[in-house]
Amino acid sequence: MISINCYLVSFLYLLHLLANVSSQSYKTKEPIKITDSNWTNVLEGEWMVEFMAPWCPACKSFKDVWTEFAGWGYDLDITVGVIDVTENPGLSGRFLVTSLPTLYHIKDGNFRIYQGGRKTTDLISLIDEKKWNAIEPVAWYRNPNSIQMGVLGNFFTAAMFIRGIYNTMTDVYGIPEWLCYVIFAILTIIIGLILGLLLVLCCDNFFPAKYIPLPPERLAHKPKDDPTDDDDIIDDTVEQKQTKKTSLDSKGPSEPSGSASQVASDSEVRKRTQKAKE
Repeated sequence: MISINCYLVSFLYLLHLLANVSSQSYKTKEPIKITDSNWTNVLEGEWMVEFMAPWCPACKSFKDVWTEFAGWGYDLDITVGVIDVTENPGLSGRFLVTSLPTLYHIKDGNFRIYQGGRKTTDLISLIDEKKWNAIEPVAWYRNPNSIQMGVLGNFFTAAMFIRGIYNTMTDVYGIPEWLCYVIFAILTIIIGLILGLLLVLCCDNFFPAKYIPLPPERLAHKPKDDPTDDDDIIDDTVEQKQTKKTSLDSKGPSEPSGSASQVASDSEVRKRTQKAKE
């Protein structure tokens, strides 16, 4: 009987040791890497997600804290993830990340940006004491699961794709930077013209212009252009000429420019002038 009890105690002690070992190994587990393909997993359950970049000094110093916090995920019943923005630019645009590292608390599709302390104890108390309830969720138009933020994420992905092409042109093929800008400018103009042409064609096909005839009432009152009678024009011209001639005849002959009295006065002035000279 005593031997059975000893075996039972030993077995329970062994289970306890195994549980501690498994717990310690879980606490040293790395955060889950989130990518463009599996990011929708954060919409279910409770998550803490870090946005980081390998070149970021602050991210490097925060890495140990985040790894330690990930080890507490089992005890806190939370999943800890990490997103590398250099490998997933679409997610940085979808979540509108403007600084690194950026921490998000996500629970059942509600997104909150955590801007508190960056120590392990601060992160643990955030989850254990549910301090995240005091943080206002992001607005609906900034919700990463919305259509507009998805479009913004696609723009970020396209921008990084173009940047990759630019780096390849300059580093691999040795094309000068100014020539790269010229090539991109020409391509932008060509693509804009093609898209504009497609837009016009779509509008003409799906929304053609419709002819709207005038109502019968307006057609009935519409004045008609009457042809002008040439005889009336001739008669009016003759009548105007006759009227002008009659007015000239009524005035009579024109009077001389000077009157007789004025001529006499001029002659007297001349005589007086001659006498004064003599």
